[in-house]
Amino acid sequence: MTRLSPRIKTDIPAEIKANNIEAHGKIVNISVDSAFVIESPPIITKKPGVEILIRYELPGSGPFEHCGRILRAEKSGFALSFENMDIQAKLHHWNYIIGGLINIKSCPYCGKEYMRIPEVCIECNWRLDFEDPDYFDFFEKRRLINRIQQGILNLDRESLYRIYNFLKTDILKTPDSEGMQEFVGTSSKMLEVFSNIRKIAPTDLPVLILGETGTGKELTALAIHERSPRKGKPILTINCAAIPETLLEAELFGYERGAFTGAYTTRKGKFELADGGTVFLDEIGDLSVNLQAKLLRFLEEGMVERIGGKGGRRVDVRIIAATNCDLERAMREGRFRSDLFFRLNAFTIKLPPLRERGEDKIILANYFLRKFLKGDLSRIKGFSESAINAVMNYSWPGNVRELINKIRRGIVIATGEALTPSDLELEDPGVSSDQMSKEHTPLKGIISRIQKEQTIKALIQCNLNISRASRELGISRQGLYGLIKRYRIDISSLRSQDQKWKG
Repeated sequence: MTRLSPRIKTDIPAEIKANNIEAHGKIVNISVDSAFVIESPPIITKKPGVEILIRYELPGSGPFEHCGRILRAEKSGFALSFENMDIQAKLHHWNYIIGGLINIKSCPYCGKEYMRIPEVCIECNWRLDFEDPDYFDFFEKRRLINRIQQGILNLDRESLYRIYNFLKTDILKTPDSEGMQEFVGTSSKMLEVFSNIRKIAPTDLPVLILGETGTGKELTALAIHERSPRKGKPILTINCAAIPETLLEAELFGYERGAFTGAYTTRKGKFELADGGTVFLDEIGDLSVNLQAKLLRFLEEGMVERIGGKGGRRVDVRIIAATNCDLERAMREGRFRSDLFFRLNAFTIKLPPLRERGEDKIILANYFLRKFLKGDLSRIKGFSESAINAVMNYSWPGNVRELINKIRRGIVIATGEALTPSDLELEDPGVSSDQMSKEHTPLKGIISRIQKEQTIKALIQCNLNISRASRELGISRQGLYGLIKRYRIDISSLRSQDQKWKG
């Protein structure tokens, strides 16, 4: 089995602590971020997953103290993975390990034996020129790539797409992804939307997009078009609610010269101009009954007849429609034709409102902040913890459009390096008066007291590590920050308590 990191034998005294039990031991072999430890005497419960606090002095580098997690237990001791080591600590360990790799006769990764160590192992293909100044950087990159590969092997297709989407838009920032970053997400509902887009895009079926105002219906239509065989052809958008009925017919179907007063030239409509491409009909629920009949005829025959014309022209256009109206209710009330509905409703995509998209709100907020500050030497660096908490807990009745407007406002009026809830015109849910008043009821008070106690307990057990404590509580990091703010938990006080035994 090939290892991801070389390890050497050593004999380093160590002090360890787990579950409030302190013990002495020694590290008998060590790698960049793991070690095998022997207790003396063995008193700590050696179960995989148990967290350990370990202190030791690395020869030539001084004392180290950090958390670890038991990977496996043996009769003589246990293998420990060091948790959250920074790059400088790893580099110190690496320099110490290099000293133990002099005059080796086998590859420290796979064990292949050699008379003379080559620059690259022929068995595992790892570089073995350890004295190269750039080796540590190479080592870290390759090891991370290997770990990522191992971690994603058993993921389903949707999870892999989620990783790829994040890599493309947030890390690589490829040029073709910049315009679509407003349409990213990691929530289950948005992943379902992305899956439906990929399923329907290669077909020519009409698509009906449903969703509240500001949820991204036009971006959805664009995403479908960009992933379809019609990508190289135009996609034209027309808002059926923004144009009077008399003008809308001319916009859609075109007109001949002299067809009506003011028609001085012949003009093609959207359907003809988009031949081979896509027409996106936004707010289709506001289309008049008269135009509904003409649109239905076009969908059935594929023929465009200009106003004042004497014959039709066949065009090849895909129709994508969208509305925030309840079309089924409109049909019952006679405001929307049922036959047109069933024509348009060959495939439906429902967009969730922003309030139902979980941590996507933070992803979008960060994206828009970067976008609006692009090229600006602004002092603003990001969002405060209370602002993140407020963004997560606000209901967002205006959806993404409202988020955009609030961030733009915040950038203009902010006085500090981080946007605050007041900059965004959002109430911090951690300290809202409404919430505080609710907690004065007997049941709310009991729930709040238990919630505060469990939060403090998780923080102490996890050595004040926010990521681990949030996983322990089964909530997001932002959710934990909200609880800390809500209950005015003094982190510095907890830290001083945790340090008492270390002194």
